[in-house]
Amino acid sequence: MATTNGPITGGPGEENTMTDGPTVAVIGAGLTGLTAAYYLRRTLGAGARIIVADSAERVGGKLKTVATATGPIEVGAEAYLAFREDATAFFEQLGLGDELVEPSGLPSSVWSGGQLHAMPRNTVMGIPASPEGLGDLISEHTAARIKAEGDSEQVAPMHWISGDDCNLGQLLRVRLGDELVDHVVSPLLGGVYSTSADDLGMRATVPQIADALDTLANAGAEVSVTAAAGLVLEQRAAANEARLASAETTKPRPVFRTFQGGYQVLLDALIERAAPELLLHTQAGAVTRKAAGFHVEGIGAVDGVVVAAPAPVTGAVLADVAPAASDIIGGVDIANSAVVAMRFDDDSGLPHNSGILVASDAGLDAKAFTFSSRKWPHLQQRGGAIVRASFGRYDDCALVDLPDADLIAKAKADLRTVSGFDVEPAETMVQRWYGGLPRYDVGHMELMDVADQELAEIPGLAAAGAWHRGPGVPACIADAKKAAVSVGKHLGGV
Repeated sequence: MATTNGPITGGPGEENTMTDGPTVAVIGAGLTGLTAAYYLRRTLGAGARIIVADSAERVGGKLKTVATATGPIEVGAEAYLAFREDATAFFEQLGLGDELVEPSGLPSSVWSGGQLHAMPRNTVMGIPASPEGLGDLISEHTAARIKAEGDSEQVAPMHWISGDDCNLGQLLRVRLGDELVDHVVSPLLGGVYSTSADDLGMRATVPQIADALDTLANAGAEVSVTAAAGLVLEQRAAANEARLASAETTKPRPVFRTFQGGYQVLLDALIERAAPELLLHTQAGAVTRKAAGFHVEGIGAVDGVVVAAPAPVTGAVLADVAPAASDIIGGVDIANSAVVAMRFDDDSGLPHNSGILVASDAGLDAKAFTFSSRKWPHLQQRGGAIVRASFGRYDDCALVDLPDADLIAKAKADLRTVSGFDVEPAETMVQRWYGGLPRYDVGHMELMDVADQELAEIPGLAAAGAWHRGPGVPACIADAKKAAVSVGKHLGGV
């Protein structure tokens, strides 16, 4: 692997004599960019010149593994959804199968109304088919609303046309009540998007519910939120029964997995196999079309481009070459957040669950706590405790902008409130993620379809990222693969 910190030799119009294959620029050195580089290498072979440029001082984007006195921990994304078997297969393909570890299975809780509540399980991202299992997170009045929502004699069915989209929070508040949104749905979604349900479109964030509403409408059935949730839960149950009846193991599948050595082992593996030229501290600028290939400001003449940067950067660099896509992608809102990671020498008194979500009306500053050393056995084995506190929501930087000492003080105070754990940490780390997560608004997927259509008309150019079709690790990997293979095949790869 060649690593440099400046523009590549060979400017606009200069012939590249260093390789016998095409030159491809990847803008962005996060997971999406490094995965794109890996698939470009696989598609184009050893002769291709693959340049990965990023303005940051390190690779990884929103993945960041940091060292502590007892071993590495994550201060960015902590795990991936294990039901995405394509992601697991990808990690195994990279030779990292032995690095994958599963969580302890301890449950999580919700802090609401000054007390802890069991996390509801039989829901779709907090959206229930009935009030059973929600317990004291909702009042008797809200429970009655949820129970009545699917009864057309009490509540009028929804007017829903297949393909519709709507604001998730508004829909749930009208149909099921404020308490469900504030105490269950928004805390769950906040961990994925740093955004409340009131700022998210339904079809992009809970597509299972949108698809179920489509199914009900197409069948001429009465449409309600609880009926849609019930349909999704029935489908899940049927899939589980089929799996148990097959030759597959009866061991429950984990919801999440992560890497024993942290996500850094994944980043290292991608760099080793992609063998790119890394241009860190390099701000790639506008992409423009040339008679043969493209010109990337700050990099030079290239044959193909994969833009794998956050939405604002992607929108900016595409402005000349794909103006419609530029406007759409650049218009995706982003949320800011911060993580306070704390390592304790003693875990006595720390609750025996995997973490606590905080209701949005609970009056605390932190929105969630992850008890990482309870959640992950490989961390528990080190002794002591590791706790992550999360802060920040869309359109509110007040907490994220606080000095480290103030943010750490808030993390310790809120941890004491929700858990009673009052021990001074041996180590603390603060990580701010400005623009770390995209906000999927109403109509997001349709807008992405329009952007994709314009990009598809420019052979050799593609874009991918968390802003596109999903913010999680598996979604970014799949998006990067599709973009890289498209560009690679255009350049004669296989």
